[in-house]
Amino acid sequence: MEALEEVIRLDKPDASPKFLDFRADLEEYLYRVEDAVATLTRRMAKGDVPVPLLVRRALLTRAVGNFDDAVRDLDRAIKMQPLDGELYRLRSDLVKARPGDGSLDTLASVAARVPSNHLSAVHLQFARAKILEDLGDFPAAFRALDRGNQGMRAHFPYQVSTRLRQVAAARKSFDGIDMATMTAKASSDFAPIFITGMARSGTTLIEQILTAHPEVRGGGEAAFLSRAVRETIGPPEELRPGGVDITLQGLSDLADHYSKRMLARFGPAPRHTDKSLQTLLYAGPVLAAMPRSHIVLVRRDPRAVAISLYKQVFRRGKQLFSYSLDDIRQYQDSFDVLVDFWQSRLKERFHVVAYEDVVQAPEPTVRNLLKRLDLSWTEACLRPEDNAQPVQTLSSVAVRQPINRDGLDRWRPYAPMMGYTVV
Repeated sequence: MEALEEVIRLDKPDASPKFLDFRADLEEYLYRVEDAVATLTRRMAKGDVPVPLLVRRALLTRAVGNFDDAVRDLDRAIKMQPLDGELYRLRSDLVKARPGDGSLDTLASVAARVPSNHLSAVHLQFARAKILEDLGDFPAAFRALDRGNQGMRAHFPYQVSTRLRQVAAARKSFDGIDMATMTAKASSDFAPIFITGMARSGTTLIEQILTAHPEVRGGGEAAFLSRAVRETIGPPEELRPGGVDITLQGLSDLADHYSKRMLARFGPAPRHTDKSLQTLLYAGPVLAAMPRSHIVLVRRDPRAVAISLYKQVFRRGKQLFSYSLDDIRQYQDSFDVLVDFWQSRLKERFHVVAYEDVVQAPEPTVRNLLKRLDLSWTEACLRPEDNAQPVQTLSSVAVRQPINRDGLDRWRPYAPMMGYTVV
């Protein structure tokens, strides 16, 4: 924040492109997404507009719900790099295909000029799958998804056994620790609300609901918690009995490191959200370190989660298990093991919420959740689509709609291909 204040003071109408790039970096990091878009627009007016800059502005405008502007930037980028499959994939997420619009012919023409093992060709398969789904051809969409996911796995190898070992280590390390006693001795008054669950389970929707509350400031996927855990009680991949520092000092350090980083980035507020999907690994120590913190764990029909994962391309290095249906199922099983482990040990501040309850009975479900989180009732939490907080996740389009049931049955057309029984 101090750096941004100084940059704003130094800014001039003739500021260089490099200076404006730096200002936009700071604004984006501090969640001032609309300011970052304005700064990048100034940057583009100075000429020399490379494709990465167009894509960056498109992703930021998408985050604040300006989808038409995002599509325009992507179309401009496609004209400059017509063989970049990722650009078509990003565009397909924002535009619903219509019969006869020529979108499939366009992809086929591009694919004919791109080597089949190139990453660009892999992105084209995901774009093709989205268009085929829009057109109602689910078998063909699934075949494209299979090819796309096989391509991603070839480019980004992953062993799900790494995750299974990590979960087993966490259970061994934290089993038998008296979290209630440790909580009673903790002194931190920082009160974050951690939102966690499987990717694609509805965690972004829950964050948008909660940050519509006037007392709650959104932190998105800040990634500070895992760093604080690694620096204080021990890295998750090395957890073992006696190998973590679950002492009063260790937990105090965890709360101190984490709260200072969150406040420095997002500023003071009565409550902050943190949508870290890895929180479940160390839920007990986190709640013990910060006695006013809460964890909201979102559950969703695993079939819906599985197909939603299989349809996505995540940021490089993220959710690598999602490029194999078998790995997805094993990862889901390990997730269930962790949920059962913590549910049996954590009571008052560990809240499990079903996505299906949220979309089918929003008011009673949201009222109950706010009450459990010690938050007053406000109607604004039933209108997350009006929440101006930027959404920089793959759910940025869906959460700009009113709470609805549309996502409940999207897995069903794919059930035969995935081996699921539809009742």
